[in-house]
Amino acid sequence: MAAQGNWTELYKYSDAVQSGDLVFCAGQTGLDETGAAPADPAEQYRLAFASLRRVLAEHGCAPGDIVDLTSFHTHYPEHMAEFMAAKADFQGDGRPAWTAIGVAALGTPETLVEIKATARIPKD
Repeated sequence: MAAQGNWTELYKYSDAVQSGDLVFCAGQTGLDETGAAPADPAEQYRLAFASLRRVLAEHGCAPGDIVDLTSFHTHYPEHMAEFMAAKADFQGDGRPAWTAIGVAALGTPETLVEIKATARIPKD
């Protein structure tokens, strides 16, 4: 997404860094094509996982390659049913180590979740 690309330059960070056979993905949020966080929690969660999927794919990984997943939630545990549905759609039967953390705020007041992950690059 263009908005996230601009942020990586503005704040001098990478969406992901590869070290050996691991990819460390920075926290991804659910922004639409305009860079705004949708008010609908289910849509925001879907977009956050779509962003994470994109970052993983750029490094040759898929959701099933995730070994560690951390999600940061405002209003925790509100909207967890919607989050769990989006998570299930994203990872299918995958079972990474997962930690969910309630936080006071994220990047913008509208942001409900930020999802970061570590994935192992599959061997060819």
